Amino acid sequence: MHNGYTYIISKRYGQKTIWICRRNRHSQCRGRLHTINNTVVNEIGEHNHEPSSVDSGVLQATAAMRHAASTTDKTTHNIVASGVAQSSTQAISSLLDLRNLKRTVRRTRQRQQNPLAIPTTRDTIIIDPEHTKTMRQHTFLQFDSSPINKRLLIFSTKKQLRILESSESEYVDGTFSVVPEIYFQLYTINATYLEHIVPVVYILLQGKTQRLYKQMIDEIVQLSPKFSPQNIMMDYERAAINVFSKKFPTAHISGCFFQNIYRRVQHAGLTKLYADDPDFSQNIRSIAPLSFLPTTDIISTFQQLKQQFPAQGQPVINYFEETYVGIESRLFRLRKQPKFELDLWNTHENTIQYQQ
Repeated sequence: MHNGYTYIISKRYGQKTIWICRRNRHSQCRGRLHTINNTVVNEIGEHNHEPSSVDSGVLQATAAMRHAASTTDKTTHNIVASGVAQSSTQAISSLLDLRNLKRTVRRTRQRQQNPLAIPTTRDTIIIDPEHTKTMRQHTFLQFDSSPINKRLLIFSTKKQLRILESSESEYVDGTFSVVPEIYFQLYTINATYLEHIVPVVYILLQGKTQRLYKQMIDEIVQLSPKFSPQNIMMDYERAAINVFSKKFPTAHISGCFFQNIYRRVQHAGLTKLYADDPDFSQNIRSIAPLSFLPTTDIISTFQQLKQQFPAQGQPVINYFEETYVGIESRLFRLRKQPKFELDLWNTHENTIQYQQ
């Protein structure tokens, strides 16, 4: 920060550092600084915007939070709350959201605490008993299959397991973007609690086979013998659906294809068109509401939708037809069995029951 302008490092040459205005990329601001040993020796170019006291306040608040994370044992929540409280109203409006601020504090603290080396294989994972508990010293690592058995890890607390048992509806989902590199996915089971959906069980899996899902469910039932959901909502993954259906034969299993539709948009290279063309995006969004119709109305409504669907969106509507409705036979005017039956993704009855 210099004279009300914020700079970021562009290049280093020994003791000399070249800085550019932080608005260089988005506003093509040409303001630059040269420093030697953190002393400004030259200012080059003119800024195309006014100096900002708000930027200064944001930087000061963020720096204070990082300093507190490195030098105190305050909780993450207290550090962020204190930093926000000491900021001006204008700076507060420009700060990152609370979730990102807390993430910044946690990352700063992790770097200061010299974390353990990240294992390169599942077989080399060594979990110190100290790291199997929550901050309140409640057991969090509930199951470890050991290195000789694909290293399945299940995390939860006793309270979360009780919530799992008491909840009639569960929502399960696999995440791939935040999982450690030595695992394939982080599988999460969410339950209803006090009219909210909360995560209660986390499982690190090395794949998505039926054998792995069966082992996972068997171990969870061992931990929660009363776990017997009436409704299960999950992604359209045949291996997982098969396992949950067999383990809980009386449960109503339904899928959620909203994400799958958008993934198909991305797969077909239509992301930019979806973002730029309101009419096209509206056509894509009109597919998902089919799940709220009575099953007897889905086919006829889908046919009407397909007839008026734009040519660019054919890869998406064809994917949906093949996967969720069934391709129509030209010879017999009948539809083939879709990959996922209508009853699996239709939510009409659930919606009616919820309203009642």
